[in-house]
Amino acid sequence: MGGDFSASKGRMRAGAQLLLMATNPLNRRILQTVLERPLEVSPGRLYKVSAGGRESLFVAFVAERWLQGAPQGPIPFDSAEAERAVAALAEGWSATVVHVLARGPRGFDELRRESEGLSRRELRHHISAMRKAGQIESRPGTDGRALYAITDWLLAGIAPLIASARLERRQPKEGMAPIDALDVEAAFRLSLPLVRLPKELSGVCRLGLNLDEERKASLTGVTATIDQGQVVSCEAGLDKVANAWAAGSACEWLDTVIEPDARRVRTGGDRWLARALLDGLHRSLFGIQVARDDRGA
Repeated sequence: MGGDFSASKGRMRAGAQLLLMATNPLNRRILQTVLERPLEVSPGRLYKVSAGGRESLFVAFVAERWLQGAPQGPIPFDSAEAERAVAALAEGWSATVVHVLARGPRGFDELRRESEGLSRRELRHHISAMRKAGQIESRPGTDGRALYAITDWLLAGIAPLIASARLERRQPKEGMAPIDALDVEAAFRLSLPLVRLPKELSGVCRLGLNLDEERKASLTGVTATIDQGQVVSCEAGLDKVANAWAAGSACEWLDTVIEPDARRVRTGGDRWLARALLDGLHRSLFGIQVARDDRGA
């Protein structure tokens, strides 16, 4: 999978490279076949699917579930349409078009200025691919110029990118990009609008991620404001006064959001609000209710 722009120029961001590999239909068929029946290459020697192979199948499953929610109707995993949709997502993410639009609608020139070094031709390619796939839409601005905005389906597209980013951290390969602050901000801006909380919950919660495992106090992230169960704002940075917080390393965040029983991210302040946000992120992206308990964090 992939087009002629970001992927071929080596500008892949965290999660994009293995997402393209995991959603290759041939790769998935091979893994599924060997998973069901280990391959005997010689007497007593079997090829079996590794832990990384199993997680690659999980990434493919998450991507397939995302494809089922396409606005124009379910997209078959093995189809050319699925290949184009995943490529548009991965390349739009790698070009930071997704990151910029996660902050709000943008006109063409503004989008080009804020994206990372895109030519006009490259940006037109990404806009065209993502519009055709139903991931962004055009709407009129106040001055009559067209603005580009993300769709709800693109919001949900952060799930396969998250699953792939975890696999990249567990199975690193040469040339794979690390998660950076821009990825963290975009991931929260895409995922938080999908969260639905009990109406009695209101407050401000800092969501911090430690990108440097050796510097425990080095956090990046966002501050979310919740009003009667709705996330009404998501601001970059952790400076705003808040009454709740959740913090952890990249690995701890990835595990907590993906796994129903991981709960590795630490919480403080109004822990009910912080934990409700963590549970809401998991449910909205990966669809399994996380059991609550009264344990400290």
